[in-house]
Amino acid sequence: MANAISKVTHSVKNWWIFLVIGILMIIGAIWMFKTPIESFVGLTVFFSMLIFISGILTIIYAIGHRDEIENWGLYLGGGILDIIVGFILLKYPGVTMVLFSLFVGFWLLFRGIFMISSSFKMKKEGVNNWGWILVFGILTTIFAFFAIINPIVGASYLVFTLAFAFLLLGIGNIFISLQLRKVKDRVGDVKEGILSAADKLKRD
Repeated sequence: MANAISKVTHSVKNWWIFLVIGILMIIGAIWMFKTPIESFVGLTVFFSMLIFISGILTIIYAIGHRDEIENWGLYLGGGILDIIVGFILLKYPGVTMVLFSLFVGFWLLFRGIFMISSSFKMKKEGVNNWGWILVFGILTTIFAFFAIINPIVGASYLVFTLAFAFLLLGIGNIFISLQLRKVKDRVGDVKEGILSAADKLKRD
């Protein structure tokens, strides 16, 4: 039992990775709201770096938990996709608004679906408030879909659509990190109780 609990505790030890990703997404969304359309090249570079860093952090989480979580390959695949998309956008900073919206739109779509999948997994594992993660995932998917089907609309509309999607994705990642932290604390308390009881039995 103690070994099983230690395994679960280890699986959520890096809950802070989702927190960092979420904060970066929110900062990016706020910056996107405030950035004028004229600095579009700077916008693509900024978000390309954001996506690239998100991929690195996700891969670190996946590799660090490959023995503890069932769907670690999904995390790994998501991280690799982030790096590929980020690299392409960094390599071609002068990409048009249409191509940028399609690249980022499909990336956000994948992330939204991934968040929806994560919410159901958390429900299965008995994590509270999994429904909020589902809501954020659905909303992110909706905004991503709008960005994909309307790539030639006004630039301001596209910027706000993508900004809202990044904002929702950031909040969702922060929510996931907080839920993982609660799981870690709860499992830690149970572990301490079991170890204390075992120590008492040994003394008796």
